[in-house]
Amino acid sequence: MHAGMNALPQELITHIASFIERKDPGLDHFERQKAVSQLPSYATISRPWQQAIESRTFHAIHFNSTELPYFVQILHRHRRQFLSSLTYDVVLPTYIDKQCARFETIEDMQRNNRAVTYAIHALFQFLKTWQGDATSQGHQGSHYLSLDLFDIYSPMDPLHRPSAKFDDDKESHGFGRRHDLFENRYKRSLLHLLEHPQLPTLSCAVLLATKLPNAESVTLHLKDDEKTDARARQQLRHDLAIALPTISTPSLREFTLCFSHKDPNNHYYTLPSALLPSAPAIDHSSLALHTLSLSPGLTSITLDPIIISPDLYWPANPSTPPTWPTLCQFHVGFNMTAPDGTWYFVRDPSKPDDENVEGDDSDDLDEEAEIDSDPDFDFGSDSFFSTTSSASCPDTFNERHEARTAGDYPHRSFRTLPLDTHINPLLLAMARAAACMPRLQHMSLTSTAHDATFEILFYAAGQASHLGSESWDRPRLYLYVGTWRPDDEIFEVWQENRKGLLVRFNEW
Repeated sequence: MHAGMNALPQELITHIASFIERKDPGLDHFERQKAVSQLPSYATISRPWQQAIESRTFHAIHFNSTELPYFVQILHRHRRQFLSSLTYDVVLPTYIDKQCARFETIEDMQRNNRAVTYAIHALFQFLKTWQGDATSQGHQGSHYLSLDLFDIYSPMDPLHRPSAKFDDDKESHGFGRRHDLFENRYKRSLLHLLEHPQLPTLSCAVLLATKLPNAESVTLHLKDDEKTDARARQQLRHDLAIALPTISTPSLREFTLCFSHKDPNNHYYTLPSALLPSAPAIDHSSLALHTLSLSPGLTSITLDPIIISPDLYWPANPSTPPTWPTLCQFHVGFNMTAPDGTWYFVRDPSKPDDENVEGDDSDDLDEEAEIDSDPDFDFGSDSFFSTTSSASCPDTFNERHEARTAGDYPHRSFRTLPLDTHINPLLLAMARAAACMPRLQHMSLTSTAHDATFEILFYAAGQASHLGSESWDRPRLYLYVGTWRPDDEIFEVWQENRKGLLVRFNEW
Protein backbone atom coordinates (compact mmCIF):
# COMPACT_ATOMS: atom_id res chain seq x y z
CA MET A 1 0.00 0.00 0.00
CA HIS A 2 2.76 2.38 0.95
CA ALA A 3 4.66 1.65 -2.25
CA GLY A 4 1.60 2.33 -4.40
CA MET A 5 0.79 5.48 -2.51
CA ASN A 6 4.36 6.73 -2.76
CA ALA A 7 4.25 6.28 -6.51
CA LEU A 8 1.72 9.10 -6.71
CA PRO A 9 2.98 12.60 -7.51
CA GLN A 10 3.65 14.76 -4.46
CA GLU A 11 1.03 17.29 -5.62
CA LEU A 12 -1.65 14.59 -5.65
CA ILE A 13 -0.69 13.30 -2.18
CA THR A 14 -0.82 16.86 -0.85
CA HIS A 15 -4.26 17.32 -2.41
CA ILE A 16 -5.54 14.08 -0.84
CA ALA A 17 -4.16 15.12 2.55
CA SER A 18 -6.03 18.42 2.32
CA PHE A 19 -9.31 16.55 2.84
CA ILE A 20 -8.28 15.10 6.20
CA GLU A 21 -10.04 16.76 9.14
CA ARG A 22 -7.68 18.17 11.75
CA LYS A 23 -10.00 16.98 14.50
CA ASP A 24 -12.82 14.46 14.73
CA PRO A 25 -15.83 16.10 12.99
CA GLY A 26 -18.15 14.16 15.26
CA LEU A 27 -17.12 16.21 18.30
CA ASP A 28 -19.05 19.27 19.39
CA HIS A 29 -17.46 22.73 19.46
CA PHE A 30 -16.13 22.55 23.02
CA GLU A 31 -14.81 19.01 22.61
CA ARG A 32 -13.01 19.99 19.40
CA GLN A 33 -11.26 22.83 21.23
CA LYS A 34 -9.73 20.35 23.67
CA ALA A 35 -9.11 17.56 21.18
CA VAL A 36 -5.65 16.81 19.79
CA SER A 37 -5.07 17.17 16.05
CA GLN A 38 -5.30 13.96 14.03
CA LEU A 39 -2.85 15.16 11.38
CA PRO A 40 0.53 14.15 12.93
CA SER A 41 -0.29 10.43 12.79
CA TYR A 42 -0.62 10.63 8.98
CA ALA A 43 2.86 12.13 8.73
CA THR A 44 4.32 8.75 9.74
CA ILE A 45 3.00 6.94 6.63
CA SER A 46 5.89 7.94 4.40
CA ARG A 47 8.19 10.80 3.45
CA PRO A 48 5.75 12.19 0.83
CA TRP A 49 2.94 12.05 3.39
CA GLN A 50 5.13 13.74 5.97
CA GLN A 51 5.70 16.61 3.55
CA ALA A 52 1.98 16.82 2.73
CA ILE A 53 0.94 16.91 6.39
CA GLU A 54 3.66 19.32 7.46
CA SER A 55 2.69 21.71 4.66
CA ARG A 56 -0.62 22.06 6.53
CA THR A 57 0.68 21.83 10.09
CA PHE A 58 3.29 24.53 9.59
CA HIS A 59 1.40 26.78 7.18
CA ALA A 60 0.25 29.05 10.02
CA ILE A 61 1.40 28.79 13.61
CA HIS A 62 0.58 30.76 16.75
CA PHE A 63 2.77 30.54 19.84
CA ASN A 64 3.93 32.70 22.73
CA SER A 65 7.34 33.76 23.97
CA THR A 66 7.54 30.99 26.58
CA GLU A 67 7.15 28.44 23.78
CA LEU A 68 9.80 29.97 21.50
CA PRO A 69 12.61 27.54 22.53
CA TYR A 70 10.38 24.62 21.54
CA PHE A 71 9.62 26.10 18.12
CA VAL A 72 13.29 26.88 17.57
CA GLN A 73 13.88 23.13 17.88
CA ILE A 74 11.06 21.92 15.62
CA LEU A 75 11.08 24.57 12.88
CA HIS A 76 13.82 22.99 10.84
CA ARG A 77 14.80 24.49 7.52
CA HIS A 78 12.63 22.12 5.45
CA ARG A 79 9.56 23.08 7.54
CA ARG A 80 10.13 26.83 7.24
CA GLN A 81 9.34 26.68 3.53
CA PHE A 82 5.72 25.87 4.44
CA LEU A 83 5.32 28.75 6.90
CA SER A 84 3.26 31.69 5.63
CA SER A 85 1.84 33.18 8.84
CA LEU A 86 3.48 33.45 12.26
CA THR A 87 1.50 34.90 15.16
CA TYR A 88 3.46 35.71 18.29
CA ASP A 89 2.32 36.57 21.82
CA VAL A 90 4.58 38.02 24.49
CA VAL A 91 4.01 36.67 28.00
CA LEU A 92 4.86 39.09 30.79
CA PRO A 93 5.76 38.08 34.37
CA THR A 94 2.80 36.96 36.42
CA TYR A 95 1.71 38.51 39.71
CA ILE A 96 0.17 37.15 42.87
CA ASP A 97 -3.54 37.27 43.63
CA LYS A 98 -3.46 40.21 46.04
CA GLN A 99 -1.70 42.35 43.42
CA CYS A 100 -4.87 42.21 41.34
CA ALA A 101 -6.13 44.99 43.62
CA ARG A 102 -3.04 47.18 43.10
CA PHE A 103 -1.97 49.33 40.17
CA GLU A 104 1.28 48.35 38.51
CA THR A 105 4.28 49.90 40.22
CA ILE A 106 7.35 51.40 38.56
CA GLU A 107 9.14 48.15 39.34
CA ASP A 108 6.34 46.15 37.67
CA MET A 109 6.57 48.30 34.55
CA GLN A 110 10.36 47.99 34.38
CA ARG A 111 10.10 44.21 34.76
CA ASN A 112 7.52 44.11 31.95
CA ASN A 113 9.74 46.27 29.73
CA ARG A 114 12.63 43.85 30.18
CA ALA A 115 10.36 40.88 29.44
CA VAL A 116 8.88 42.30 26.23
CA THR A 117 12.32 43.44 25.04
CA TYR A 118 13.83 40.00 25.62
CA ALA A 119 10.89 38.26 23.89
CA ILE A 120 11.11 40.47 20.78
CA HIS A 121 14.91 40.22 20.63
CA ALA A 122 14.75 36.43 20.90
CA LEU A 123 12.19 36.19 18.10
CA PHE A 124 14.18 38.45 15.81
CA GLN A 125 17.38 36.54 16.47
CA PHE A 126 15.55 33.35 15.53
CA LEU A 127 14.17 34.87 12.32
CA LYS A 128 17.59 36.27 11.49
CA THR A 129 18.89 32.72 11.11
CA TRP A 130 16.38 32.07 8.31
CA GLN A 131 17.86 34.60 5.89
CA GLY A 132 20.10 32.11 4.12
CA ASP A 133 17.32 29.55 3.59
CA ALA A 134 16.18 30.67 0.14
CA THR A 135 19.72 30.94 -1.24
CA SER A 136 20.93 27.64 0.18
CA GLN A 137 17.87 25.81 -1.15
CA GLY A 138 18.24 27.30 -4.60
CA HIS A 139 15.05 29.39 -4.50
CA GLN A 140 15.21 32.44 -6.71
CA GLY A 141 12.02 34.08 -5.46
CA SER A 142 11.27 35.51 -2.03
CA HIS A 143 9.57 33.56 0.73
CA TYR A 144 6.73 35.71 2.00
CA LEU A 145 5.99 35.56 5.70
CA SER A 146 3.37 37.49 7.65
CA LEU A 147 4.38 38.19 11.24
CA ASP A 148 1.69 39.32 13.67
CA LEU A 149 2.67 40.52 17.14
CA PHE A 150 -0.76 39.64 18.43
CA ASP A 151 -0.92 40.02 22.19
CA ILE A 152 1.13 41.05 25.22
CA TYR A 153 -0.22 39.80 28.51
CA SER A 154 0.46 38.42 31.96
CA PRO A 155 -1.13 35.08 32.93
CA MET A 156 -3.03 36.86 35.73
CA ASP A 157 -4.57 39.48 33.45
CA PRO A 158 -8.38 39.15 33.38
CA LEU A 159 -8.78 37.53 29.97
CA HIS A 160 -5.92 35.12 30.56
CA ARG A 161 -6.76 33.75 34.00
CA PRO A 162 -8.25 30.27 34.01
CA SER A 163 -11.91 30.73 33.08
CA ALA A 164 -13.22 29.19 36.30
CA LYS A 165 -11.07 31.50 38.41
CA PHE A 166 -12.01 34.55 36.37
CA ASP A 167 -15.73 33.81 36.73
CA ASP A 168 -15.31 33.27 40.47
CA ASP A 169 -13.27 36.49 40.83
CA LYS A 170 -15.92 38.51 38.97
CA GLU A 171 -18.69 37.09 41.14
CA SER A 172 -16.76 37.72 44.37
CA HIS A 173 -15.95 41.26 43.25
CA GLY A 174 -19.60 41.90 42.42
CA PHE A 175 -20.67 40.84 45.91
CA GLY A 176 -17.95 42.93 47.54
CA ARG A 177 -15.99 39.93 48.77
CA ARG A 178 -12.94 40.64 46.62
CA HIS A 179 -10.87 43.68 45.68
CA ASP A 180 -9.80 43.48 42.04
CA LEU A 181 -8.96 46.20 39.51
CA PHE A 182 -9.08 43.71 36.61
CA GLU A 183 -7.90 45.48 33.40
CA ASN A 184 -7.69 48.82 35.24
CA ARG A 185 -4.61 47.48 37.04
CA TYR A 186 -2.51 48.46 34.00
CA LYS A 187 -4.69 51.37 32.83
CA ARG A 188 -1.87 53.87 33.33
CA SER A 189 1.01 51.60 32.32
CA LEU A 190 3.12 51.95 29.19
CA LEU A 191 5.37 49.31 27.68
CA HIS A 192 8.74 50.35 26.28
CA LEU A 193 10.94 48.32 23.96
CA LEU A 194 14.46 48.71 25.33
CA GLU A 195 17.63 48.73 23.21
CA HIS A 196 15.62 49.05 19.98
CA PRO A 197 18.67 49.90 17.82
CA GLN A 198 20.21 46.54 18.77
CA LEU A 199 17.38 44.55 17.20
CA PRO A 200 18.75 42.54 14.28
CA THR A 201 17.64 43.80 10.88
CA LEU A 202 15.76 41.20 8.85
CA SER A 203 15.45 40.97 5.10
CA CYS A 204 12.29 38.83 4.97
CA ALA A 205 9.01 40.31 3.75
CA VAL A 206 7.13 40.41 7.05
CA LEU A 207 5.18 43.04 8.91
CA LEU A 208 7.63 44.58 11.34
CA ALA A 209 8.20 48.02 9.88
CA THR A 210 11.57 49.62 10.51
CA LYS A 211 13.54 46.43 11.09
CA LEU A 212 12.22 44.72 7.96
CA PRO A 213 13.59 46.66 4.99
CA ASN A 214 12.08 44.29 2.40
CA ALA A 215 8.54 44.49 3.77
CA GLU A 216 5.99 45.02 1.00
CA SER A 217 2.94 45.43 3.21
CA VAL A 218 2.89 47.02 6.66
CA THR A 219 -0.17 47.09 8.93
CA LEU A 220 -0.08 48.83 12.32
CA HIS A 221 -2.83 48.83 14.94
CA LEU A 222 -2.01 51.49 17.53
CA LYS A 223 -3.83 53.43 20.25
CA ASP A 224 -3.97 57.23 20.43
CA ASP A 225 -6.26 57.18 23.43
CA GLU A 226 -4.14 58.47 26.32
CA LYS A 227 -6.60 60.80 28.08
CA THR A 228 -5.16 61.15 31.55
CA ASP A 229 -1.77 62.62 30.67
CA ALA A 230 -1.77 65.16 27.83
CA ARG A 231 2.03 65.49 27.85
CA ALA A 232 2.50 61.73 27.54
CA ARG A 233 0.13 61.65 24.55
CA GLN A 234 1.94 64.56 22.89
CA GLN A 235 5.29 62.83 23.28
CA LEU A 236 4.01 59.44 22.12
CA ARG A 237 2.55 60.94 18.95
CA HIS A 238 5.79 62.81 18.31
CA ASP A 239 7.85 59.65 18.82
CA LEU A 240 5.63 57.86 16.30
CA ALA A 241 6.07 60.74 13.86
CA ILE A 242 9.85 60.34 14.07
CA ALA A 243 9.63 56.59 13.43
CA LEU A 244 7.06 56.53 10.60
CA PRO A 245 9.23 57.87 7.75
CA THR A 246 11.79 55.13 8.39
CA ILE A 247 9.23 52.60 7.11
CA SER A 248 9.50 54.16 3.67
CA THR A 249 11.52 51.77 1.49
CA PRO A 250 11.53 50.98 -2.25
CA SER A 251 9.88 47.62 -1.51
CA LEU A 252 6.85 49.08 0.33
CA ARG A 253 3.62 48.69 -1.65
CA GLU A 254 0.81 48.84 0.92
CA PHE A 255 0.57 50.68 4.23
CA THR A 256 -2.31 50.53 6.70
CA LEU A 257 -2.48 52.37 10.02
CA CYS A 258 -5.28 52.13 12.56
CA PHE A 259 -4.45 54.87 15.08
CA SER A 260 -7.61 54.75 17.13
CA HIS A 261 -8.83 57.54 19.35
CA LYS A 262 -12.30 57.68 20.87
CA ASP A 263 -13.84 61.12 20.44
CA PRO A 264 -15.55 62.52 23.56
CA ASN A 265 -19.19 61.52 24.07
CA ASN A 266 -19.78 64.96 25.58
CA HIS A 267 -19.65 67.34 22.63
CA TYR A 268 -19.24 70.31 24.96
CA TYR A 269 -15.87 68.92 25.97
CA THR A 270 -12.64 70.30 24.49
CA LEU A 271 -9.73 67.90 24.18
CA PRO A 272 -6.24 69.00 25.18
CA SER A 273 -4.01 69.58 22.17
CA ALA A 274 -2.06 66.55 20.99
CA LEU A 275 0.64 68.82 19.54
CA LEU A 276 3.92 69.53 21.30
CA PRO A 277 3.88 72.70 23.43
CA SER A 278 7.21 73.67 21.83
CA ALA A 279 5.56 73.56 18.37
CA PRO A 280 1.82 74.15 18.99
CA ALA A 281 1.04 74.81 15.30
CA ILE A 282 2.88 71.81 13.80
CA ASP A 283 1.15 68.46 13.36
CA HIS A 284 4.20 66.20 13.22
CA SER A 285 2.11 63.02 12.87
CA SER A 286 0.26 64.18 9.76
CA LEU A 287 3.50 65.49 8.26
CA ALA A 288 5.20 62.14 8.90
CA LEU A 289 2.35 60.24 7.26
CA HIS A 290 2.51 62.66 4.33
CA THR A 291 6.22 61.83 3.93
CA LEU A 292 5.47 58.11 4.16
CA SER A 293 2.75 58.41 1.51
CA LEU A 294 5.39 59.68 -0.93
CA SER A 295 7.30 56.38 -0.70
CA PRO A 296 8.56 55.29 -4.13
CA GLY A 297 6.52 52.32 -5.25
CA LEU A 298 3.69 52.77 -2.72
CA THR A 299 0.36 51.90 -4.36
CA SER A 300 -2.09 51.88 -1.45
CA ILE A 301 -2.39 53.72 1.86
CA THR A 302 -5.24 53.36 4.36
CA LEU A 303 -5.49 55.40 7.57
CA ASP A 304 -8.59 54.48 9.53
CA PRO A 305 -9.35 55.61 12.15
CA ILE A 306 -7.02 58.53 12.73
CA ILE A 307 -6.84 62.15 13.88
CA ILE A 308 -5.52 64.27 11.01
CA SER A 309 -4.93 67.81 9.75
CA PRO A 310 -4.63 69.13 6.16
CA ASP A 311 -0.86 68.51 6.42
CA LEU A 312 -1.57 64.84 5.73
CA TYR A 313 -2.40 65.70 2.12
CA TRP A 314 -0.64 68.99 1.50
CA PRO A 315 1.73 70.67 3.95
CA ALA A 316 1.60 74.45 4.24
CA ASN A 317 3.98 76.14 1.80
CA PRO A 318 5.86 73.05 0.54
CA SER A 319 9.26 73.87 -0.94
CA THR A 320 8.38 71.75 -3.98
CA PRO A 321 4.93 70.38 -4.91
CA PRO A 322 4.67 66.76 -3.75
CA THR A 323 3.93 63.99 -6.24
CA TRP A 324 2.63 60.45 -5.84
CA PRO A 325 3.58 58.76 -9.16
CA THR A 326 2.54 55.22 -8.16
CA LEU A 327 -0.28 55.72 -5.63
CA CYS A 328 -3.59 54.14 -6.72
CA GLN A 329 -5.60 53.98 -3.48
CA PHE A 330 -5.78 56.57 -0.67
CA HIS A 331 -8.38 56.04 2.05
CA VAL A 332 -8.81 57.96 5.30
CA GLY A 333 -11.32 57.61 8.13
CA PHE A 334 -10.85 60.71 10.29
CA ASN A 335 -12.02 61.58 13.78
CA MET A 336 -14.40 64.41 14.65
CA THR A 337 -11.57 66.17 16.46
CA ALA A 338 -8.38 67.70 15.07
CA PRO A 339 -4.84 67.30 16.46
CA ASP A 340 -5.08 70.66 18.26
CA GLY A 341 -8.16 69.43 20.16
CA THR A 342 -10.74 71.46 18.23
CA TRP A 343 -13.78 69.93 16.52
CA TYR A 344 -14.39 69.43 12.80
CA PHE A 345 -18.15 69.58 13.35
CA VAL A 346 -20.61 71.95 15.06
CA ARG A 347 -24.28 71.91 15.96
CA ASP A 348 -26.62 72.19 12.98
CA PRO A 349 -28.78 75.29 13.67
CA SER A 350 -31.54 73.90 11.46
CA LYS A 351 -32.06 71.00 13.84
CA PRO A 352 -33.74 71.07 17.28
CA ASP A 353 -31.55 72.21 20.16
CA ASP A 354 -32.31 69.14 22.26
CA GLU A 355 -29.26 66.92 22.00
CA ASN A 356 -28.87 63.20 22.43
CA VAL A 357 -28.28 63.04 26.19
CA GLU A 358 -27.44 60.06 28.39
CA GLY A 359 -26.82 60.99 32.01
CA ASP A 360 -26.96 64.49 33.42
CA ASP A 361 -25.37 66.67 36.04
CA SER A 362 -27.73 65.39 38.72
CA ASP A 363 -25.50 62.32 38.74
CA ASP A 364 -22.71 64.52 40.08
CA LEU A 365 -24.32 64.45 43.52
CA ASP A 366 -24.24 60.67 43.53
CA GLU A 367 -20.64 60.68 42.33
CA GLU A 368 -19.52 63.20 44.96
CA ALA A 369 -21.30 61.23 47.67
CA GLU A 370 -19.60 58.07 46.42
CA ILE A 371 -16.19 59.73 46.53
CA ASP A 372 -16.87 61.29 49.94
CA SER A 373 -17.71 57.88 51.35
CA ASP A 374 -14.56 56.28 49.90
CA PRO A 375 -11.72 56.59 52.44
CA ASP A 376 -9.16 55.58 49.82
CA PHE A 377 -10.01 58.35 47.32
CA ASP A 378 -7.21 60.89 47.08
CA PHE A 379 -8.63 64.40 46.59
CA GLY A 380 -5.12 65.76 46.12
CA SER A 381 -4.49 63.61 43.07
CA ASP A 382 -4.89 65.05 39.58
CA SER A 383 -6.01 61.64 38.42
CA PHE A 384 -9.04 59.42 38.86
CA PHE A 385 -6.61 56.75 40.14
CA SER A 386 -5.89 56.49 43.84
CA THR A 387 -2.91 54.56 45.12
CA THR A 388 -2.81 53.84 48.81
CA SER A 389 0.43 53.93 50.75
CA SER A 390 -0.30 50.76 52.67
CA ALA A 391 0.48 47.53 50.85
CA SER A 392 -2.41 45.88 52.69
CA CYS A 393 -5.04 48.27 51.29
CA PRO A 394 -6.42 47.95 47.76
CA ASP A 395 -6.12 50.77 45.24
CA THR A 396 -9.29 52.38 43.89
CA PHE A 397 -10.48 53.30 40.42
CA ASN A 398 -13.49 55.58 39.95
CA GLU A 399 -14.95 54.85 36.53
CA ARG A 400 -17.46 57.72 36.61
CA HIS A 401 -14.71 60.18 37.41
CA GLU A 402 -12.60 58.70 34.61
CA ALA A 403 -15.43 59.07 32.09
CA ARG A 404 -16.09 62.69 33.11
CA THR A 405 -12.39 63.56 33.03
CA ALA A 406 -12.07 62.12 29.50
CA GLY A 407 -15.22 63.87 28.23
CA ASP A 408 -17.18 60.65 27.94
CA TYR A 409 -19.84 61.51 30.52
CA PRO A 410 -22.49 62.72 30.33
CA HIS A 411 -23.31 61.71 26.75
CA ARG A 412 -24.24 64.91 24.87
CA SER A 413 -24.16 64.38 21.13
CA PHE A 414 -25.07 67.24 18.79
CA ARG A 415 -22.16 67.95 16.40
CA THR A 416 -23.34 66.95 12.92
CA LEU A 417 -22.61 69.96 10.68
CA PRO A 418 -19.13 70.37 9.13
CA LEU A 419 -17.31 73.47 10.40
CA ASP A 420 -16.32 75.56 7.35
CA THR A 421 -13.07 76.89 8.83
CA HIS A 422 -11.83 73.37 9.55
CA ILE A 423 -13.32 71.10 6.88
CA ASN A 424 -12.73 73.29 3.83
CA PRO A 425 -8.93 73.46 4.29
CA LEU A 426 -8.91 69.67 4.70
CA LEU A 427 -10.89 69.12 1.49
CA LEU A 428 -8.78 71.64 -0.43
CA ALA A 429 -5.59 69.85 0.63
CA MET A 430 -7.16 66.54 -0.44
CA ALA A 431 -8.06 67.97 -3.89
CA ARG A 432 -4.54 69.36 -4.41
CA ALA A 433 -3.00 66.02 -3.51
CA ALA A 434 -5.32 64.11 -5.84
CA ALA A 435 -4.22 66.38 -8.68
CA CYS A 436 -0.66 65.08 -8.22
CA MET A 437 -1.61 61.39 -8.29
CA PRO A 438 -1.64 60.41 -12.00
CA ARG A 439 -2.46 56.75 -11.28
CA LEU A 440 -5.13 57.39 -8.64
CA GLN A 441 -8.05 54.98 -8.95
CA HIS A 442 -10.01 55.46 -5.73
CA MET A 443 -9.81 58.00 -2.93
CA SER A 444 -12.03 58.43 0.13
CA LEU A 445 -12.32 60.67 3.17
CA THR A 446 -14.89 59.52 5.71
CA SER A 447 -15.83 60.72 9.17
CA THR A 448 -15.74 58.01 11.81
CA ALA A 449 -18.49 59.81 13.77
CA HIS A 450 -21.72 57.92 14.37
CA ASP A 451 -23.89 61.03 14.42
CA ALA A 452 -22.34 63.03 11.56
CA THR A 453 -22.73 61.84 7.96
CA PHE A 454 -19.67 62.92 6.02
CA GLU A 455 -18.06 61.01 3.18
CA ILE A 456 -16.13 62.06 0.07
CA LEU A 457 -15.56 59.38 -2.58
CA PHE A 458 -13.58 59.70 -5.82
CA TYR A 459 -13.48 57.11 -8.61
CA ALA A 460 -11.23 57.49 -11.65
CA ALA A 461 -12.59 56.87 -15.13
CA GLY A 462 -13.03 53.16 -15.72
CA GLN A 463 -13.23 52.30 -12.01
CA ALA A 464 -16.38 50.49 -10.93
CA SER A 465 -18.49 51.77 -8.04
CA HIS A 466 -21.76 50.75 -6.44
CA LEU A 467 -22.90 54.38 -6.24
CA GLY A 468 -25.29 56.04 -8.67
CA SER A 469 -26.25 54.96 -12.16
CA GLU A 470 -23.68 57.08 -14.00
CA SER A 471 -21.39 55.63 -16.63
CA TRP A 472 -18.03 54.50 -15.33
CA ASP A 473 -16.18 56.01 -18.28
CA ARG A 474 -15.95 59.39 -16.49
CA PRO A 475 -14.20 60.32 -13.21
CA ARG A 476 -16.77 60.72 -10.43
CA LEU A 477 -16.83 62.60 -7.12
CA TYR A 478 -19.58 61.66 -4.67
CA LEU A 479 -20.25 63.79 -1.59
CA TYR A 480 -22.38 62.61 1.31
CA VAL A 481 -22.45 65.82 3.34
CA GLY A 482 -26.14 66.48 3.97
CA THR A 483 -27.18 70.05 3.12
CA TRP A 484 -23.69 71.46 3.71
CA ARG A 485 -21.62 72.51 0.69
CA PRO A 486 -17.83 72.89 0.34
CA ASP A 487 -16.15 76.02 -1.03
CA ASP A 488 -16.19 76.46 -4.81
CA GLU A 489 -12.37 76.52 -4.89
CA ILE A 490 -12.31 72.84 -3.92
CA PHE A 491 -14.35 71.84 -6.97
CA GLU A 492 -12.25 74.08 -9.22
CA VAL A 493 -9.10 72.19 -8.20
CA TRP A 494 -10.77 68.83 -8.77
CA GLN A 495 -12.21 69.77 -12.16
CA GLU A 496 -9.01 71.42 -13.38
CA ASN A 497 -7.13 68.15 -13.13
CA ARG A 498 -9.91 65.61 -13.75
CA LYS A 499 -11.41 66.46 -17.11
CA GLY A 500 -15.07 65.49 -17.42
CA LEU A 501 -15.42 65.08 -13.64
CA LEU A 502 -18.96 64.25 -12.60
CA VAL A 503 -19.92 65.68 -9.19
CA ARG A 504 -22.86 64.24 -7.28
CA PHE A 505 -24.27 65.25 -3.91
CA ASN A 506 -26.12 62.48 -2.14
CA GLU A 507 -28.06 62.30 1.11
CA TRP A 508 -28.59 59.09 3.03
